[in-house]
Amino acid sequence: MTNKTQIDLMLKIRLRGESLKDNGLLAYHTELNEYVEDAGTFFIEQFEKDLVQMMELAKRYNDEVKELVK
Repeated sequence: MTNKTQIDLMLKIRLRGESLKDNGLLAYHTELNEYVEDAGTFFIEQFEKDLVQMMELAKRYNDEVKELVK
């Protein structure tokens, strides 16, 4: 793994983490709001998509680190 690849991957992980935090908070607060009926589903779906992408990035990072250790 080159430095550029490592930096790019870490940046993607950080940005995905920020998106997870934001969408998670928005989903939580819209679910608490009794006056908004289906608005929270968008944020929940985005949160789930971000979570899947974060897990894929983490797996990719782990695979690349394993290659370095070999």
